[in-house]
Amino acid sequence: MKYVTRGNFSPNGKPRVYFTCHPEDFEKHFQKVCDDIFKSHSPAIFYTPDMTAKLDADNMEADLGRCNLFVIPVTYNLLTTPNRAMNHDFAYAKSHGIPVLPLMMESGLDELYSAPKKFGELQYLNPFSTNHTEISYTEKLRKFLDIVLISEELAQRVRSAFDAYIFLSYRKKDRAYANKLIKLIHNNPEYRDIAIWFDEFLSPGESFTENIEKILKNSELFALLVTPNLLEEPGGKPNFVMGTEYPAALASGMKIIPTEMEETDKNELSRKFKEIPPCVKPETELEKLKAQLAEALSMAAKTQNDDDPEHNFLIGLAYLEGIDVEVDKNRGIDLITRAANAQLPEAMIKLRDMHRERIDSDKKPGNARYWAGKIYHYYMKTLGEEHPDTMAALNIYADLCIENGEYKFAYKILNEAYDLYRNIYGEKHPETLNMLNVFAMSSEKVLEFDGFLELSKKACTLSCEALGEEHPVAMTAINNYATLYYNKKKYKKAVGYYEKAYRLRCNALGENNPDTLRTMDSLADAYTKIKKHKKAMVLREKEHSLYSEILGKTHPDTLTKLHDYGVSSSKAGKKTEAIEILKKAYSLRSAYFGEDDYSTLSSLSELGAAYNRILKWAQGARVLIRCQLNRKSFFNMPGVPPLFDNSALGYEELSELKRLLDLIDDYDSRGEKNSALEAFEKVYMLCCDILGEEHMFTHTVLNGLLLQYWEYHRYIKALKCYFVFFKNSLKIFGPLTKEIIKLIGQIRKEEAEKKAKARAKKKQQKNK
Repeated sequence: MKYVTRGNFSPNGKPRVYFTCHPEDFEKHFQKVCDDIFKSHSPAIFYTPDMTAKLDADNMEADLGRCNLFVIPVTYNLLTTPNRAMNHDFAYAKSHGIPVLPLMMESGLDELYSAPKKFGELQYLNPFSTNHTEISYTEKLRKFLDIVLISEELAQRVRSAFDAYIFLSYRKKDRAYANKLIKLIHNNPEYRDIAIWFDEFLSPGESFTENIEKILKNSELFALLVTPNLLEEPGGKPNFVMGTEYPAALASGMKIIPTEMEETDKNELSRKFKEIPPCVKPETELEKLKAQLAEALSMAAKTQNDDDPEHNFLIGLAYLEGIDVEVDKNRGIDLITRAANAQLPEAMIKLRDMHRERIDSDKKPGNARYWAGKIYHYYMKTLGEEHPDTMAALNIYADLCIENGEYKFAYKILNEAYDLYRNIYGEKHPETLNMLNVFAMSSEKVLEFDGFLELSKKACTLSCEALGEEHPVAMTAINNYATLYYNKKKYKKAVGYYEKAYRLRCNALGENNPDTLRTMDSLADAYTKIKKHKKAMVLREKEHSLYSEILGKTHPDTLTKLHDYGVSSSKAGKKTEAIEILKKAYSLRSAYFGEDDYSTLSSLSELGAAYNRILKWAQGARVLIRCQLNRKSFFNMPGVPPLFDNSALGYEELSELKRLLDLIDDYDSRGEKNSALEAFEKVYMLCCDILGEEHMFTHTVLNGLLLQYWEYHRYIKALKCYFVFFKNSLKIFGPLTKEIIKLIGQIRKEEAEKKAKARAKKKQQKNK
């Protein structure tokens, strides 16, 4: 196991995150995931450089069991091919109640991801989400990590809550035994609050040597774990336990208990460890070990703390997070729940947040709402309804009611909250108006359209009058008002308010502000809905330019904007330019995500549609063929029928078909028509041999070949292909064939007429 930390500091005492993935995904995602986590938190991130390496079963508890969080990048490879991350690591986390954070690194995987044998209902975060109505990925990640990884300040409070410390000395080779001994000690209820100090991260020569005297001084007992490994002298020199830890413990005069976990040469042990007391064997002398522990710790264990809510909360956190004790989720949650039931606010908030993020043992969605209500009512009673903490708790309570589907109850709570804000701050105060915005948006699920629209209009009008249109609250209100119209498919109304919100945000915040960019995206979507494609295209071009400057030209969000720009250009009539833009989007997405990612295939599919719009049917057909070759069977591409499961083709056949398609494109671009047709014919023959003439994919290839013959004026060959195509269509589609061919003919006729009219108009203008 290796680790990385922010600033390359020691991992000692830091929360532990375990990164695991499909072996092919490590280089692509490891650094990004680490960078994203280090933006807001400072854990130690552990990993194996070789993601195919088999983890040592003996050390599994010590390696993985002490981790606070598993982070897993989700890709097609992870979900569809055997790998350690999915088959072993994720299974271990599930069985041991360790929180898992799946990061969706590719799109189009939802159906496969949510399969019961995969991640099921476990929520993921999407680093590349382009949904402008969502909280940003960075903010979601920060909030999640706040709940899972506790702060250094809180960790210090936890450490100070322990009754006493045992110093556990062992060879790193014996970490599995160390874990076993720790559990053995904590199985005794009276030692629940005794921490066991050991440093599994630092090597000899690091800061541990300087601090060992201080650590030993603060420990009640020195437990020496004895196995044959303890007698080893690497390079002819005493190992670290033999040369440093044991002599320091002996010099301190503290109680030493050697525990023999594996049969060891006693003579050698006495020779190398001077004055060592007799060993006790936990396997056969458990009562003797208990007696020695009782003698050493009798003055330290404080049973009077057992009913102290804060003490139980802190010790519960210790077991939950593995702070100087073994990780024991059930014991941790039980202690925190006891503290919460005793009305400790910290404990209630912890349970609320854990349940909200599903970081709990029973995963009942209503539990988060239950604890949110408890903390709100506690604050109401102790702090009063006007206290900021009470009001913040009320907002979270309402949010959780909405998440739990209790819309009417949430509406009631938010209505009360709005009245409360008005009483405290006045109707036109920014805080009150912000609450009105929240109240209005949440009422959509409860009120009729006119009702929640009226509330949103009130928020918009009051905010603008009281604060001015360029105040953040007012701009949010205008944007929200537009969104309500958009959600109800009243796109023309939405456009007007989005235009206003966009103009105001540009002036007040600048074009590259995240809020401005979100409004720009919404406005472009609204323009598309009302078929103002040229206006949408202008915004999409600007969006792409701004994202390129802010995030870089190859960032996934930038590539999404490039794709959107290509689609808008095509719809706006800039068909040739659209093809070049979509080609670029496809190429960049393919390089970043791979050929079979949903977003890559989306660009490829749109490229085919763009070719068809300029009547380059053959090229459009070739793109469709490539799309089908790259597509995995579970993908459901919009506008592209699920023709076949490409697993029917082996790796060599797929590679050969893709090579031939590249050749066709290359020959076509150079005008070498005969060579292009020869390559296309090979594609068709290969499909006939492997899949059969009547297979859906073979049928698609035949259609492409037919169109290629027609485009190159090989009309006799095209006609022969047409008869085969029609015959096979009857077998595949039945009577529907005639309707399909009739429809295709009609579409092509209309496109040809449009093109003829455009040429005539252009000629007429030229003559003028």
